[in-house]
Amino acid sequence: MTENPEPEILDAWRGVLFTQARVVQGLEADMLEQHGLPITWFDLLSRLSDAPHQRMRMHELEEASIFTRSGITALADRLENAGLVRRERSAEDRRGVYLAITEAGLDKFAEVWPDHKRSIQNHFGQYLNAEDAQALSTATKKILNPNAE
Repeated sequence: MTENPEPEILDAWRGVLFTQARVVQGLEADMLEQHGLPITWFDLLSRLSDAPHQRMRMHELEEASIFTRSGITALADRLENAGLVRRERSAEDRRGVYLAITEAGLDKFAEVWPDHKRSIQNHFGQYLNAEDAQALSTATKKILNPNAE
């Protein structure tokens, strides 16, 4: 493998990086305007709503979160104070703590999700045809899971 990436690779990298920043800025602005909810809150609610038993250990959230790693405890505190999540002690490991989504958190997620999907279309999807979307999806899956066939 070469140490210096080809110009096409650097262009692709810049494109992904700058596109991600612009799209997230648009999504954040829409979510704050429409629901008063920071996108980091929605990311956490989304992860928990999809998780088995709708809960995850704190270290799992740190690894899975799109937007924050070091601030996950503070973020969890804010969501807990808003009544959207709760901490649960692990029955298997007394030191372990799960973060679980509450009914209010599920309701908030369900309220925000349709508008967020429209926002994704407005800031991202409208610029891609089916072929572009498939190529981008294929490329990102290769990067995210390089050992998959």
